[in-house]
Amino acid sequence: MENKKALKLSIIIVSYNSSNLLEECLDSIFKYPCGQNYGVIVVDNNSSDGSQELVRKKYPGVELITNTSNVGFAAANNMAIKSTDSDFILLLNSDCQVYENSLDEMLGFIERITEAAVVGPKIINSDGSIQYSCRKFPSIIDAGLHSILVNIAPDNPVSRKYKLADISREKPFEVDWVSGSCMLVRRQALLRTGFMDENYFMYVEDIDLCFQMWKKNWKVFYYPHAEILHHVGGSTNVGKVAASVRMQKSILYFFWKNYRKSWKILLIPPLVVVLGLRILLTFIKNFFK
Repeated sequence: MENKKALKLSIIIVSYNSSNLLEECLDSIFKYPCGQNYGVIVVDNNSSDGSQELVRKKYPGVELITNTSNVGFAAANNMAIKSTDSDFILLLNSDCQVYENSLDEMLGFIERITEAAVVGPKIINSDGSIQYSCRKFPSIIDAGLHSILVNIAPDNPVSRKYKLADISREKPFEVDWVSGSCMLVRRQALLRTGFMDENYFMYVEDIDLCFQMWKKNWKVFYYPHAEILHHVGGSTNVGKVAASVRMQKSILYFFWKNYRKSWKILLIPPLVVVLGLRILLTFIKNFFK
């Protein structure tokens, strides 16, 4: 790693009470490092599990930014993004691990494709399955239907279309958005579109960031030749119902922010009802587990 002001790549990890996973994440980065000059920044959102001490003692070369409260995912990432002038930024969840050549593969692709603002890798779940980590922008109607049906019939046609479940993931292709659990971003594009919207505490900030990129005529790509392991939910440290409440609030804000000046604003009230129903279904599902 070199001086952060002369970096090609900054790897940013937001941490909150996930020290064991954070350790595995950092170990994987240093086992399979980027071939170009890079730096690692951990932003800790006031963890109480020893995460800060872990970074200080075991990874002295990692820059540590500490917060006195949990400021959320978007705000924490913005702190780190603003602290470096690197050409590219990898936003990486603490519950992810990189594989051999994955960093170089993503970086090589985004450097070759000059119109690419965001690149997401193939993400592998803990059980070895492939995560649906690239998706379509949800319309208000599709979001409503998906919110209801996913708890009743997870493999329904609406959800499969939204998740691009039937599209081959063997070659790179343009997508609407990729998961923020591992997202490589071009700084030049960020300077044109603005940083992450801090009104999102957690969830949907990745959709919104990609949405803003497309509005400014940048492109978003899914790149399957780089693979990342993701222990889904390991970095959130909240229960499923609480996570559902945060998710639905973020979805509602996304539609309000981006569609309130169009006729689609008329669909917001029924969407509120549907998102509330999804929270209820999540509660019922958990209660009877």
